Amino acid sequence: MAKIYYEKDADLSVLNDRTVAIIGYGSQGHAHALNLKDSGQDVVVGLYKGSKSWDRAEKDGVKVTGVAEAARMADIIMVLLPDQTQRQVYEESIKAGLSKGKTLMFAHGFNIHFNQVVPPPDVDVSMIAPKAPGHVMRDLFTQGPGVPALLAVHQDVSGKAKDVALAYGRGVGCTRAGVVETTFREETETDLFGEQ
Repeated sequence: MAKIYYEKDADLSVLNDRTVAIIGYGSQGHAHALNLKDSGQDVVVGLYKGSKSWDRAEKDGVKVTGVAEAARMADIIMVLLPDQTQRQVYEESIKAGLSKGKTLMFAHGFNIHFNQVVPPPDVDVSMIAPKAPGHVMRDLFTQGPGVPALLAVHQDVSGKAKDVALAYGRGVGCTRAGVVETTFREETETDLFGEQ
């Protein structure tokens, strides 16, 4: 039987004094960043210089900086880029900013499952995968119910990877609707199967 987590299972204070970097500001990125900001979290958006989203993110009241700088500054790095660009951006801009005690997060398991992104052994790696497009996620967050999500832990160095992922899930509003525990492999394969 799948384990489902709700608000009572997720302690938002786990994110206190931590900076969350949202890498990308597309459909998912803007929803994650704004929902976390509205939940009282310290959020920075990482974008490449010249990104069309830069002005939009600033207008939305979010701190914006380059991807490498955001990865260096942050304790939790959520990668919300298209699957096909994640590996290159990770290698060029994110990897050097990862250090012991940080958390690398994804909203889809593809690049971890297929070893396109191979994180260092001293960081936690987890996933919160909301089951809705970003604009729906944002709308339902502001209206109250939130959208459900999947949670997975790939690498738990700190012993707290699941707690951090659940806190993140609460920050973006997903624990209101329910967060279902899975694995990176299951999420990737069911997602690819569903797309076919």
